[in-house]
Amino acid sequence: MSGIGDWLEERAGYKTWKERKRDLLIPNHVNFFYCFGGISLVIILLQVLTGFFMLFFYVPKPEHAFESVLYLNNEVPYGWFVRSMHRWGATLLVATLLTHMFSVFYHRAFRRPRELNWLSGVCMFIIVILFLVTGIILPWNWRGYWLLAIWTDYIGSWPLVGEYLKMPILESFTVGRSFITHVWLLPLFTIIILGFHFKMVKRHGISGPL
Repeated sequence: MSGIGDWLEERAGYKTWKERKRDLLIPNHVNFFYCFGGISLVIILLQVLTGFFMLFFYVPKPEHAFESVLYLNNEVPYGWFVRSMHRWGATLLVATLLTHMFSVFYHRAFRRPRELNWLSGVCMFIIVILFLVTGIILPWNWRGYWLLAIWTDYIGSWPLVGEYLKMPILESFTVGRSFITHVWLLPLFTIIILGFHFKMVKRHGISGPL
C-alpha cells in the first residue's frame, strides 16, 4: 500500500493534497448544524449511484414503466434495496436541505458578502423539489398519477395564471419527458449550481457566529 501511495504522490501529489486538507483550520463556533450541507452532498451522491443502477432496468414508457419497476423490485438481486435507498434518500435530502437552509437563515449567513451562496442554495432546493416531482411520476402507478393530478389542480387554483399553467404542465410532465428532465436536465443544472455554490463557499468561507 505504501508503494501505491508513493506512486500516487509522485504523479498526482495525493499525500500533499491530503495533508493540506487535513491541516485546514475549523472555526471554534462550528457545530453539528454546520454539517448539513455536507450531509446533503453525500445523499446527493448516493442518489446518483442508486439512480444510475436503476437506469439499467427502468423503461420510460407508460405501458412498461410500472412493470419495469416491479421487475427491479422483485426480480433483480438487491433491487428492492437500491430502490428503497433512492426513494427514502429523496425524502431525507429534502429534510437535510431544509435544516441546512434554516441554519443558514438563523445564523444570517445570507448577508453580504454571501448573497450568492444563499441564492444558489435556494435554486438547488428548487431543483431538488423538481427531482422529487419528476421522480414520483416515473413509476406511473396510481400514486404518481394522482399526485400529478393533485399538483396540477392546485396550480390551476392560483389566481390569474393558474388556468394558463395547468394544461402546459399536464402536457409537459409525461413519463418520457419526466424521465428526460429527471435523468438529464436536472442533473446538468445540479452540477452547474453546486459547482458555483461550492466556489462561493470556498471564496467566502464559513460564516461566523451572531
